[in-house]
Amino acid sequence: MHRKGIFCTALSALLFGVTPLLGRLTYGMGSNALTLTFYRNALVILPIFLLLRLRKISLRISPRQLATVLAVGILGRGFTTLMLYDSYRFVGIGIATTLHFLYPVFVAVLCRVVFHDRLGRVRLAALVLAGIGVLCFLERDSGPVSGAGLALATISGFTYACYMVCTEKTVIREMDPLVVSFYMAIGVSCAMLAVHIPTHQIVFALPPKAMLLTLLVALCTSFLGVVLFQIGICYLSATTAALFSLLEPIASNLCGILVLSEPVTPAKALGSLIILAAVFLMARFKPAEAADPAAVE
Repeated sequence: MHRKGIFCTALSALLFGVTPLLGRLTYGMGSNALTLTFYRNALVILPIFLLLRLRKISLRISPRQLATVLAVGILGRGFTTLMLYDSYRFVGIGIATTLHFLYPVFVAVLCRVVFHDRLGRVRLAALVLAGIGVLCFLERDSGPVSGAGLALATISGFTYACYMVCTEKTVIREMDPLVVSFYMAIGVSCAMLAVHIPTHQIVFALPPKAMLLTLLVALCTSFLGVVLFQIGICYLSATTAALFSLLEPIASNLCGILVLSEPVTPAKALGSLIILAAVFLMARFKPAEAADPAAVE
């Protein structure tokens, strides 16, 4: 079960890591952050519904379950994406992305302070390694810096951490991943439409190529990525899942190198190796950690 959780979480991270490249391409065709966030959820509602019908899975959930799914989805999936992309208007992408990918630290703090989870020496060492690795992605020339941008990027990391913790600690953990994804997609789509009413930022008439790329983003993230992550976190703790999710910036970096011919910097190469070392540490030693009497209190 632990290996299954690792596989699903890692594959989810790789899917999420590839999609920023596709999203960036749509921006040059008239799309924007709100449009992409709206469509990446709206476009998967029908496919998930048809799959649920094919598998004869009931959509009936309790009011408590619905309220939890909508709250976690809108905050953790919808507004996390909006805040991260909006932060790029105020600070360089390097700074914003680095601050966002510190979310494993937020996950560990939330689990420790709110739920009194025990970290353990192995997990703590992996967290430290992962934090160092993420900081290596911070480029020297990261563009302008402003308080608003720093706040948006940091809060996006915190809200994503809340999404991870709530997926493990609430009724969502007990629900079918497809059902959760279905209602989250509806909730986030409606929330983005509500944001569109005063801002008029959603571009509904995108070129065919942009819509095709957006559909790929939607299927990779809000369909496959979210479902795989929810399956993975059922077998792993939120802190462990957060660490394996750090494969996402490595995948994004590789896509940039292979597709956009971005330079391979020593710092990013070192950061990738350090993150992989942290991931290997958790994959190799996590099953025995439960028996570790020296777990951090």
